[in-house]
Amino acid sequence: MNNGFKNADPAHHDFQYLEDLSTAYWYSQVLFAALELKIFKFLDQGISTLPDLANAMDCNESELFRLLRAMERMALVCNDRDHWYNAQVSSLFLVPDKEGYMGAFFLYRKYMAPNWEKLFDKVSGKERPEAKAPGYKERNRSYVKAMDTLVKQKAPEIAALMAREHVTGPILDVGGGSGSLTRAVQAKCPGTDAVLFDLEEVIEAAREIYPDKTSWENITPMSGDFRNHEFHQQFGLILLSNFLHAYGPDEAKELLQRAVSLLKPDGMLVIHDYFPDRAGRSPQKGALYDITMMLNTFNGACHPTATIGAWLEELGVAPVETIDLTTDTSVMVARGSGTLKGFQENLCDMALSIGFDRAVPLAPDQVITAPWVRMKCQFGCAGFGNNLQCPPRTVDHDTTRTMLDSYTRAILVQGAPPGRSFHQQLLKLEKTAFLAGFHKAFVFGAGPCPVCPSCPDTGICRHPDRARPAMEASGIDVYTTARNAGFSLTPVQEKHNYVKYIGLLVLE
Repeated sequence: MNNGFKNADPAHHDFQYLEDLSTAYWYSQVLFAALELKIFKFLDQGISTLPDLANAMDCNESELFRLLRAMERMALVCNDRDHWYNAQVSSLFLVPDKEGYMGAFFLYRKYMAPNWEKLFDKVSGKERPEAKAPGYKERNRSYVKAMDTLVKQKAPEIAALMAREHVTGPILDVGGGSGSLTRAVQAKCPGTDAVLFDLEEVIEAAREIYPDKTSWENITPMSGDFRNHEFHQQFGLILLSNFLHAYGPDEAKELLQRAVSLLKPDGMLVIHDYFPDRAGRSPQKGALYDITMMLNTFNGACHPTATIGAWLEELGVAPVETIDLTTDTSVMVARGSGTLKGFQENLCDMALSIGFDRAVPLAPDQVITAPWVRMKCQFGCAGFGNNLQCPPRTVDHDTTRTMLDSYTRAILVQGAPPGRSFHQQLLKLEKTAFLAGFHKAFVFGAGPCPVCPSCPDTGICRHPDRARPAMEASGIDVYTTARNAGFSLTPVQEKHNYVKYIGLLVLE
């Protein structure tokens, strides 16, 4: 479920792989808690609504919902019209008294966990030295510096989005730590002044981390309580990055209202966070981060984009667009008035509304082509040579690579049989992108073209307007590309296994 594990590769150079490794225990703890609460047992008994489940397990309803939401993202349970059900794998292996029950075995893994804490001792041949607890100031500085490093991994992508909007200042970065996001935006939007607002001890640590005066050019650090601090200006861009999740719904809505009150009439509000209702590059992370907030803060929560969108609508801020980053977070963007002019339409959301199960943005260079793919078609597929959209009639991997390199954006989509319906969804997605202004939009399908029962003997396609080549028919390594997008994709081995179709949209 944590795709970072499956993507182990010595050629890795992105931070997200290490972040996934560092949070691996989040996934196992969700599984262990669900087993100990006997959730799978009660679901198998037909107890399916949240109130009934909470009553059966004597649990807090709101906390149980947050756990179930994370389980849903991990494909352990499913939800349909407020009723919860076991997923196929859970029904097979996690329901007590069933023949294939493996829950006791998985819990044994939990009981082994304390010994893993001794790994340092075992490898070093000595007990871990007892560390002296650092003081608050030292802990705070370490935290601010760590967050500074984290933000630097995501800031360039967010700043690039801001640059397309022709941002006008000044900028207000609320809870901005040491100001990495602000500096990235200023680099893309030269000449914009900014106010970096945070707690007094955070601002103090930020100055220590960036002692050079040049690091603070056009940035005014300011500290206080955001809810009642008196600002003497309005702002063209307000950044709320990893800020709202530290608060419960009532406080978060109040803070959002405060931010909107400081926005210029045509200003832009950007909320960067983990959202539990997004299914982007890391569909589990938002729901799991929400549980982290539940366990590590007084009342913090990751608020769904639907909830934040409703709050913004109440406050008269619209339209709102959500964009999934290529890491594990997303940004919500809204203007005080008018429309979003420079942003690309959120085609991932459109893809989901069309009917795809998942839609994830990725860079065209993450779409992998290779010469062996065409050979697999020729020497592994009984349909070789029988379809005009398959080899040997389609282009080779070099031609596909050249084409992909002429694009700046791609979206990988996942769907399910029947193939004809999946193909029609792809065509609809391509048309939607084209009509939205992306004139270069083009889709690659999955498997042989399903438009006609068979191709004509003349060798001329009857419907070139609807026919599209498959990814693999064009020399694209579908499995590696899917992994690059965070998809889990394995060969189907038995008839009852779940079948996934993968398609690709490229656009400029």
